[in-house]
Amino acid sequence: MGRRILPPLILFSAIIRRSKFPEQTGRRSDYVNCADTKLNSTLYERLNNGALIFDRRMGLVELRGPDRVTWLQGMVSNDVARLKEGLGCYAAHLSPQGKVLSQMVVLAGEDTLWLEVEADNVLASIEGLDKLLIMEDAEIIDRSSDFGVLGLAGKGARSLLGDWSGGALDLESPFAHAEVGSVRVVRADLGYDLIVPTASVSPLRNALVAAGAAIGDEPLWECVRIEAGIPTYGVDVDSRTTLPELGGKGIDYEKGCYIGQEVVAKIRYIGHVNRHFVGLRFEGSAVPQPNSSVSRDGRDVGRITSSVYSPFLKSAIALAYVRLGADKAGTTVEVSIDGKTEIATVTELPFVSHPY
Repeated sequence: MGRRILPPLILFSAIIRRSKFPEQTGRRSDYVNCADTKLNSTLYERLNNGALIFDRRMGLVELRGPDRVTWLQGMVSNDVARLKEGLGCYAAHLSPQGKVLSQMVVLAGEDTLWLEVEADNVLASIEGLDKLLIMEDAEIIDRSSDFGVLGLAGKGARSLLGDWSGGALDLESPFAHAEVGSVRVVRADLGYDLIVPTASVSPLRNALVAAGAAIGDEPLWECVRIEAGIPTYGVDVDSRTTLPELGGKGIDYEKGCYIGQEVVAKIRYIGHVNRHFVGLRFEGSAVPQPNSSVSRDGRDVGRITSSVYSPFLKSAIALAYVRLGADKAGTTVEVSIDGKTEIATVTELPFVSHPY
């Protein structure tokens, strides 16, 4: 069985009393700031009547060995032991204090587990997991250089995949996946992730373009990601984030012990977090900078992590952490943009339920 580490009660008390909103000092250096980037409206419209290909900044980790499932079950927040071949789930690896050290999509194969992790966090994720692999018969392998990940999104993505693969793929449940030749197709949060051998990335991209897809860019991906309310590690989430601040996604409260479980369970059953990850919809089109302060009645109540102008909503939107008491949907808050106070409304996520 995987190693279990249970934190003392004093750690939990420190978490639920946290009230400050530090800047995202660990923000990825290569992050595209959509507040300063003009969106390609033609490509955005293509999502509604076709399919777009994106280069996803994802790394890939492989777990092998007979103890891979039982060991990972004790390391992450979701129930990976229930996954049958071809199924997957979102999960997080936490510190004993319940802080998010990495977030991942776990994919169950015939004799392996695949972990999709943000590329910038692969090495740290492997190092954090590897030091907890002690007597178990399991192996952690970084396969990021062996595979690339393409994203395929848009209303036409499903039919285009069917044409390319020679038949419809049965991938209805979140993170279900199937192999088509050397490509693993995953039903992702947004469209599909195509896990492709590195040497085949360009040929597959060309084949999808020939089948009718267009090439999307990173600003567009960021726009759709923010509209969908999906947090990115190193941008919206880091090692200071307590998992329940993000909501209930990726948490199985019925499974056995895992690192950080005691904190997560106590927050649900006898305590609370002091802030939540929410959406902000602005009245105008001015886009706030990441790390902008969120205020209510002259008091600092939160901080923005990602922001963009949404062509669908025809207004600026942002992802933010907002303090308890100001985090309910419909609450109005203020954000300073270029020296002017702009009004925003707290909104449940996602802003937009994209049909792809």
